[in-house]
Amino acid sequence: LLQMIDDGQAVDIKGISDGSLIKHLKKLFHSLRLKESGDRLFLLPSNAPPTLEIVGPLIHSHLQPKQQQLDPSVSAPEPECQQVLQENNVAEDDSIIAPRRRVIGPEMPSAELLAAAAKLTEAQAELREAELEEDTEFFIGPPPPAVVAEAESANEAERFEEVTRIMGVEADCPYDVVGVNHNMSADNIKKKYWKLSLLVHPDKCPHPQAHQAFIKLNKSFKELQDPDKRKVLDDKIKLKEEQEAFKAELKVMREAAQWRRVQGISMEGDDELLADMDVKEAPKRDEWMTTLPPERKPGGMPMQSTTFSKSSKEGRGDTSVWTDTPSERAQKAKTNYLEAYNEAAALASNVEEKNRKSSDADLVDKYNKQRRSKSLVQKHQEDGASRSKKKSNSKSKQKPEKEEWVGQHPWKPWDREKDLTAGRKSVNLDPENMGQGLTSRFSSGNFQRNFL
Repeated sequence: LLQMIDDGQAVDIKGISDGSLIKHLKKLFHSLRLKESGDRLFLLPSNAPPTLEIVGPLIHSHLQPKQQQLDPSVSAPEPECQQVLQENNVAEDDSIIAPRRRVIGPEMPSAELLAAAAKLTEAQAELREAELEEDTEFFIGPPPPAVVAEAESANEAERFEEVTRIMGVEADCPYDVVGVNHNMSADNIKKKYWKLSLLVHPDKCPHPQAHQAFIKLNKSFKELQDPDKRKVLDDKIKLKEEQEAFKAELKVMREAAQWRRVQGISMEGDDELLADMDVKEAPKRDEWMTTLPPERKPGGMPMQSTTFSKSSKEGRGDTSVWTDTPSERAQKAKTNYLEAYNEAAALASNVEEKNRKSSDADLVDKYNKQRRSKSLVQKHQEDGASRSKKKSNSKSKQKPEKEEWVGQHPWKPWDREKDLTAGRKSVNLDPENMGQGLTSRFSSGNFQRNFL
């Protein structure tokens, strides 16, 4: 703060939450003869010396160890500095004791979040090691600017579609993964790979499986870049195409031979074509149902197993690391990384939600303090109390009018005309109406009884 004041900036101590610290700073700034403008806003006057020239030796001597304090080379504080120190000591005696050590900075994350972050970092390092162990060669250069511009223009839906397509293709079909034909040249395959790698790159695509799709694409392209592996793949594809063409031709020839047999026409070779269709193999049992395994045969292999067991046993821990292949190790590293990532993301989202709620509550409290002197509940209670007071005052103001007998008689005298009207009822003495009312009330069946 003193360095900021010496640089010509104004320091506002109003936002500090600790009241005792504000009191100490205010007394220190007043003792340094700083100019106070506004509410707890201090700045250095134009003709005043820098504050660090006065208080700087005190701060440095306090920060140095005790051995260096005894060194005579350290300059003694100036008289003004001693006076400031005495005034601060007097102020400390009068004020409330505040904590000596204060740490200003962001809030420390929780222990759970730190543990999850450490686990995520470790899983990420294992995943990188497993990927490097599987594939340690870099076989492609930077893409040309035209391909980069074309990939940058793609939207998020196209990127998600490519990731879904790559993850849906089997890993043993590199041509399908890259999305090219086996007749394409190496340059066209490289252009296609450049575009796909920019689309599904984890830094460019927010899909959760973008990392796996990118690794799968790299492996497939590497196999296509290797001439020997690509030749093997091309031979398999050609053999499959030839087999499919042969099956289609054989089917056409059998259909023609069957039609000729129906028409009664005989041709050389038709019997051989149709003989394969008529033969039906008898159902056979599987070999494992009729033969003994090698370890059960007499004079065969020993009964006990001499290989490591992949299943974990008590007391030995996880023994799968003894028998895992590089691909299995990479798959486990991916699984561990995803689990750690999900756990850390869940904890981070919970922390962000708590911070957001607390920040919203702080904003509401700040608004209430600034705009409302009283809360809505207090105002409602006060309105209800004022209404009840008004009602009671109005009732007290409406005094009952005194009757004539008040003051002349100890009790209300009985009046025949007024007191009997309350119990009287207006009775219609018309005989027809009375007869109708009685017949409707006392009637039985079709026979009407007339009274009066």
